Amino acid sequence: MAPSSEAVACGYDSPQSVSRGVLNWAYPDSLHVIGAISREVAARRLPLANFNRAGADLFGQRFRATQTALTGFAELLRAASSEPSQPAFSLVLVEPVLWTRFEPSADGLHAKVHVASAEPGDLVLVTGEAVISEIAHGRLAVGEAGERGLIRFYGSEKQKSDFIGSYRHAGGQPIAKWGASHAAMPPAAQLITDAVQPSGGNP
Repeated sequence: MAPSSEAVACGYDSPQSVSRGVLNWAYPDSLHVIGAISREVAARRLPLANFNRAGADLFGQRFRATQTALTGFAELLRAASSEPSQPAFSLVLVEPVLWTRFEPSADGLHAKVHVASAEPGDLVLVTGEAVISEIAHGRLAVGEAGERGLIRFYGSEKQKSDFIGSYRHAGGQPIAKWGASHAAMPPAAQLITDAVQPSGGNP
């Protein structure tokens, strides 16, 4: 699956289209996330982002892997909250400047990947691909990621405190449905495996 042509181009559509300066203008100091992620990658506490890996993105596998991680992140947040109605929010991945909106439905939040930007009034999370991958696979808690500067939050103080209060511990343990053998796979290979699973199949 390729990124939707209806949305504003991100780095997966065209690497030359990435303009992080605009992101930093709209969300001051948001690019500090890149430095925090780089330090974690250098210390081998995070894998390299799919978008930053060398070589051609054959068959759109990297985009699909990222899409899988974002969907998994939504599933994790649904499971983590006891609230019947979870507020919508938007998230942007700094490497490809890929926007996703997490929207509530009857059974909780769902990820709408590759939207144009945040909706007015949304809480906005600025983070990186590997961060969302690690959270989605139960290797990094949302609260810890925020404390390490791997996620920056933009919105009202209430929006930020409510989000962190609801999801602080989300991602701190592996998701049971993926099983021990799946959780042991290297992050990049694991996500690509997820992305190419047939619909309805189990890892």
